[in-house]
Amino acid sequence: MQRTAAVIGGGIAGLASAAALRRAGYDVTVYEQAPAIAPMGTALSIWDNAMAGLDWIGCGDAVRGASAPITQVALSRRDGKYLFGPVALEGMDAWLPMRSHLQAVLADCLGRDRLRLGVRVDGIGEQGDKVEIAIAGSPVDAVDLCVVADGIHSAKASELLGNVPQYRGYLGALGVARAVDEGWPQGLGEEIWHGTERFGLFDAGEGRRYWFYMRSEKDPAALSGIDLAFVQQRVAGWADPIGHALAATDPAATIPVAIHARATPRRLGQGRIICVGDAAHAMEPNQGQGGCQGIEDAWALGVLAGRLSPEAILPEFERQRLPRLKAVMRDSMLVGRVAHSPRSWERGMVRAIFAATSQRIDASQLRRRLRPPTYR
Repeated sequence: MQRTAAVIGGGIAGLASAAALRRAGYDVTVYEQAPAIAPMGTALSIWDNAMAGLDWIGCGDAVRGASAPITQVALSRRDGKYLFGPVALEGMDAWLPMRSHLQAVLADCLGRDRLRLGVRVDGIGEQGDKVEIAIAGSPVDAVDLCVVADGIHSAKASELLGNVPQYRGYLGALGVARAVDEGWPQGLGEEIWHGTERFGLFDAGEGRRYWFYMRSEKDPAALSGIDLAFVQQRVAGWADPIGHALAATDPAATIPVAIHARATPRRLGQGRIICVGDAAHAMEPNQGQGGCQGIEDAWALGVLAGRLSPEAILPEFERQRLPRLKAVMRDSMLVGRVAHSPRSWERGMVRAIFAATSQRIDASQLRRRLRPPTYR
């Protein structure tokens, strides 16, 4: 008899996990409370490690086909002095898709007939050798495996894992500039730091620029004052391409964000219930690995589901994923601390170390971090 799975949440990690489980032979249903797959956000970087996962799932080429390649990355100060790189990414498989495109590809790979939209799951619990799914207090499904992928504020993941999301002391905004006339090297992604503020600018293809702005703020309520005009005022004079990109951004499409993250998890579920993506390990967005690690979750889950019984998947999933997550989340947290430390001497010291490191070492470290893992 075919095994069954329910995936709670239709974001990147949820759709990728559902597609991976379907490849492993499961009959999968995705439950999503939104009435349509309408992604929040703008663009995101998908690096070698996650592209390998998308290839395993079967949709890597579809993502590449409508994404901008990332061919060079750098970190600099406002005065133009490089702190990291620039590093050319020859031979690396790195792309910048729009979130809407990535989610559409994953939904198509899964099969849209597998989506149940506009339904809110309010009960998930093991009953013998099944996991019971309830909507409005009434059981609607009983499956062999349940994947919790309903985002950073997932109540079920917080209950199972205990690592509730917390504000990390900085916030900002995201946007996509369209039809930018001024030149920006094709494939370049660069982040600029000044004080406790930073601005990132990426070529998004077709004349578009993906950008983000972050600043230290003790109180997340300050987010109410973050809009495009505020960002333009704060980075005025930083670099001409920044100003051109902001001028070509729709103010109504600017997305304010307060950065929250979960602590590194010590477990990833219970029994036949497995937590993935931001529900399990929402991390600070400082290494471009948030979405990538959700895709890695899906990849590992699919590999294990293809050879293990449902009750045996979680222990092996934790064995293979937890050390990896610990390292990635640590690096993301450390970058956030360096960028937003309230102590100017600490920021200056670390940035001086960054600047003194050779491009060769920068390139070697980056390639090591982004090398695809192996899941068995």
